[in-house]
Amino acid sequence: MFVGPDQYTTTLECMVADEPALDVAVAFWGQGADSRIHPNESKPIRVICNLRSGGSNPWAIQSLLTRAETNPHVQVRQCDRLHAKVLIGASQALIGSANISANGLGLEGSESAHWLEAGCHTNNLAEIASSQRWFDQLWSSMDARDITVEDMANAIEAYKRNQSSRPDYSPPGPFSFNKYRPEQLKGRDAYALIYVSRPSEEAEAATLGHLKAEAIAAGADEAKGKGTSRWTFECWPESLDTSEKNEYLCLLWKAKTGSVTVDGPCKMTSTQLEFQYSGERHWGWVDLARPTNSLLGHRLNKTDCRALTKELKPKMQEIWERAEVLDEGSRRIQLSALSEILRAGA
Repeated sequence: MFVGPDQYTTTLECMVADEPALDVAVAFWGQGADSRIHPNESKPIRVICNLRSGGSNPWAIQSLLTRAETNPHVQVRQCDRLHAKVLIGASQALIGSANISANGLGLEGSESAHWLEAGCHTNNLAEIASSQRWFDQLWSSMDARDITVEDMANAIEAYKRNQSSRPDYSPPGPFSFNKYRPEQLKGRDAYALIYVSRPSEEAEAATLGHLKAEAIAAGADEAKGKGTSRWTFECWPESLDTSEKNEYLCLLWKAKTGSVTVDGPCKMTSTQLEFQYSGERHWGWVDLARPTNSLLGHRLNKTDCRALTKELKPKMQEIWERAEVLDEGSRRIQLSALSEILRAGA
């Protein structure tokens, strides 16, 4: 029987409930998939997954491995070449396009709704037997192997890389938190940086001097050389990643007046400069950032920043309080956590 998108989850749930034991060869697993496919921990199950590619949530697989430590009827193996999605019981089999996640479909959370899944559910004993032979051959082949502690550590790193670079299916146009659910932003290398004051004159002078020297070295006229535009982050702690890995949304927050200014998006440049404060003996430092005109691939110009300010202002006090404290006047929050605050009570 053909199983369309509207029937896939129900068919899977019924099969899991009805079958006394399952053999499952599904490449990629999302958050909560372990509970979805094995809600009754006493039931026998054999699982083959694909960990190496980074498409599986490693904590879902770890949950199954933990069960296997105390239950010999739970067995888990991996296959780097696996791309199939096959579930086999004694009286039925489900073969389709869907991976396993909390809602029974492909990717994690609401992102799975983007994909139109389909499959075939059969009670034909000959087809079930054929599927079982395929699974048994794969299970005992050299392509399938046990999962080690090192494999899990590598899977976590691969998964994190995969999460950050996964496709963005939010609506086109300028960046707005209204376009994203929090789970769509989780795992992405994107943060908001919140500060309560502008850089000092000495910090700005250090930046301008560096940029002018760069421009002159590149052949610009000494009197007119200004260099490429850079933003100045003064004396931010070492916990701030100054590589180009992350995207940052920069926010100036004035708690006393309740005002917020969205300066815009940027990326760090790995450039740090030292300078001395006027009339004082102590030194400071600045990290330079490169302003951009987009965030997560969405346009974010000055007009868009003003619109974003209206989204953020009603919840800025809560955002500030829940953000990670980097220093007395600077904080950081992952965009998914910020999105959760904006959606709460909305």
